[in-house]
Amino acid sequence: MFAVALAVAAIGLALSSPASMAQTCQPQVGAQGAAPFTVWYCAGDATGQRDAATVARVLDQVWPVMTQPEPDGLGPPLAPEANGGRFSIYVTAPTAEVVLGECPDLCASVRDNYGLAVPVPPFIAGGSGAERSSAALILNKEIGVNDGTVIHEFFHALQYAHTTHIGWVGETAATWAENYYRAREEVAGRIGFLRAFQNSPGTPLFQRGETLEYGAYVWLVWLAQRTNSASSVFGMWTALERATSESEEAITALVDRYLRRLGLGFKSSFKDFAVEDLDLNLSRRVTPQLFCCGAFGDPDVPLGLTPRFIRRPWTLGTTGRRATVRLSPLSMQYDQVRAISRSVGAVTVRSSGIRPWGDVVVLARSATGWQRVDLQSGTVTFCRFTNRGNVRRLFVIAANHDYRGAHSGSYTVSGETTCPSRRPVTRAAAPG
Repeated sequence: MFAVALAVAAIGLALSSPASMAQTCQPQVGAQGAAPFTVWYCAGDATGQRDAATVARVLDQVWPVMTQPEPDGLGPPLAPEANGGRFSIYVTAPTAEVVLGECPDLCASVRDNYGLAVPVPPFIAGGSGAERSSAALILNKEIGVNDGTVIHEFFHALQYAHTTHIGWVGETAATWAENYYRAREEVAGRIGFLRAFQNSPGTPLFQRGETLEYGAYVWLVWLAQRTNSASSVFGMWTALERATSESEEAITALVDRYLRRLGLGFKSSFKDFAVEDLDLNLSRRVTPQLFCCGAFGDPDVPLGLTPRFIRRPWTLGTTGRRATVRLSPLSMQYDQVRAISRSVGAVTVRSSGIRPWGDVVVLARSATGWQRVDLQSGTVTFCRFTNRGNVRRLFVIAANHDYRGAHSGSYTVSGETTCPSRRPVTRAAAPG
């Protein structure tokens, strides 16, 4: 029998109630949606009808736009076998157990989560183990009766209509949906997830747990901005219909194959996301897709929410510094040279052992503005006796675009008193 995987919307309050205290919910109709759904509450809940009415109002507002067919949405959820084919949402106390079918597989309590999306019959098998299903939502009446949770969990239900193997992209995309459909009641939670993501740039993009997969939603903000269309996010779920496993490698391989069809595979474009993840306005030429801005941006992202640096911002003199690069799959690291000594006439960044698995991107501010130089293994030298080469500040970003494994290399930032040539910027490939 299908083993249900619960899609958790967010980390909520820590509850200490033991499992033995769970009580079975006796569902009562709280509200019928204008769209084909029913909101239930548990018998004996004094505020259940009020909470159900609130949820129904939110879902009726977003249902028409969220269920638009591709390329403008994910389409409608699969109609469930129960409740006459009407979609079900349960608003419950944290420990109330909702019976959605045969227990234990189809019985669940929301506990300390804001909400859950639970796959329910019908389970429709595809080729080679692929599967899709309907879903039911369980919302925590104490913390989950808000537009952010409703949108997040309903987006999971739309995902299940394509595949029950949603993997790490499930939470990432559902959090993206909170912003895209303009939820206003859980903004602080979403930005909190982003802060946690920015504090762990060396963690894989597909890392699950500890809320990091929620904060990774800005990767999808970047994707929609880069393609100037949310259809690039929605289309990913058609590609994931072939998923037969929840494993990070299986899901990420399908995602990468889809991105390559868009010309944005991880190998070619993960470094561009890494640059934007710096979250600084360094000019439209260098950072054209700010997370906060544009039709597909998240206006609640504060500009300057930078990732954690590998060391404190430092001043470059005539003695250089070497940085070891040890990166997990699809991860990044950041370094900042905040000032350069007047005695330095040339600044050189030399990377080693980075090709073919990764990239080093140098962002340099000179008298003519910010500029970007992409390296793998090689060097770039800025002559400070020229306007374009007179760099005053640097960011060095290293990224591992290989989703299959961790890798290591290094780079060195050094200063010399004289320039090797009078060219403003000199590039050199690594030997061999």
